Amino acid sequence: MIKLNSDKKVAVISVLACSLLSANTWAKDIKISGDLMLDHDSFESGFIEDGDESQSLSELRRARLSFKTKVVDNWQAKLKVDFSDSGIKIKDAYIKYKGWDWAGLTIGEQKEGFGLEKLAHSRDAIMIERSLVTTALAPGRSLGINFDGGASSYNWQLGYYQPDESESSTAVTGRLAWLPWRQDNELVHLGLAFSERDLNGSDFRLNEKMEVHLSDSLIEGETLLADKTSLQGIEFLWQHSGFTTMAEWQQATVTDINNTDYDYQGGYVQFSYQLSGGNRNYKKGELGAVTTPGWEFTSRYSQFELIEEAREAQIYSIGVNYTVNKQLKFMADFIKAKQFEVGSESELSNAVSLRLQYSF
Repeated sequence: MIKLNSDKKVAVISVLACSLLSANTWAKDIKISGDLMLDHDSFESGFIEDGDESQSLSELRRARLSFKTKVVDNWQAKLKVDFSDSGIKIKDAYIKYKGWDWAGLTIGEQKEGFGLEKLAHSRDAIMIERSLVTTALAPGRSLGINFDGGASSYNWQLGYYQPDESESSTAVTGRLAWLPWRQDNELVHLGLAFSERDLNGSDFRLNEKMEVHLSDSLIEGETLLADKTSLQGIEFLWQHSGFTTMAEWQQATVTDINNTDYDYQGGYVQFSYQLSGGNRNYKKGELGAVTTPGWEFTSRYSQFELIEEAREAQIYSIGVNYTVNKQLKFMADFIKAKQFEVGSESELSNAVSLRLQYSF
């Protein structure tokens, strides 16, 4: 197995990025897209660590550019860059080969194939924030190599990655998505995913927000020297005549260097309805944008448990989205959240999140 240290990871990503940016000398075409997201959160003291007053904050959540090109026959390249106050960060930097009938091959910095909600693009989100279990457990982007393939009724992914936990961390992540029923854009999706992660004594600690980005991180677990992590997830999606029902359950077992297990689990169920009666795009096991502009009403219940630490969070949300066109979208969510610890239960706390989104 090949393991890259941080300098080598930067070098690999830089080579991919430079190859893409110099593609005007040999690429057949370059497609440029981007996203701009302005967020505002207002929340009560229950979303603040040791807070006693409500807060109202705004931020430029995302300013992102993506470059995509067909390099030569059967080869594609992609570079995605985020701009923020903390600097410039490369999100995606990979090349993809599509010349085989049985599979595609992706090499570079990319999303690991885990989680229906995690794999959806942030610009196509049903609600402003992903669910607590998705942000806590689902892997994000890693440097690695991934194979994917399938047919009209199923898709699969299997990859080997080096996550960012440490220079010696490795992961094998896979996913299978199945369509037992589909008629036009109305469908039922079932999915399974796993990730076996060798962390080699890296620090591991859950420290998550309750689905309000500008609030404090209140869902906190023990700091562990983790030896390995085993993740599993199941997925469900149903789309019919403007209704979308989406649910996932994920669980993780983290084994520390003393061979002690720590278990985490949670899930969500999410609903949306488009007044237009249209459904969202769906392709290769992933959920995309709405197909018609207009109003969309949303709701979600999510729950997450830190079993050994005896902590739990429950979050209830309702929202409304208005898609003007492919470029402009407005979102608003109302969130109620509470925590449970040994011998205590917090009061329900309220929050409101707003987003103005422009894409091109």
